Amino acid sequence: MKFSKHAKDKLNLYGTTEEVLQEALRKPLYICRDYEKFSTVYIVELEGKIFSVVVKDNTIITIYRTDLNRLNSRIKSGRWNCWSCN
Repeated sequence: MKFSKHAKDKLNLYGTTEEVLQEALRKPLYICRDYEKFSTVYIVELEGKIFSVVVKDNTIITIYRTDLNRLNSRIKSGRWNCWSCN
């Protein structure tokens, strides 16, 4: 999987690496389809914190902190369709 410059900047901001993120992507908490942006969002845990990882066309576009309240809000609004990976 490729990383956009923005995603690389975010990894640096959060103090993690491409390798650590790719390992987390192998065992996501949830996988979601974003019907507004036509992308896939992986919900992963990194160092005890929950992150959304936005992927489109096999490229990681961005990564950002999230929580279960935001996740549930996007599901309830119909924007995201998610399934658990546990």
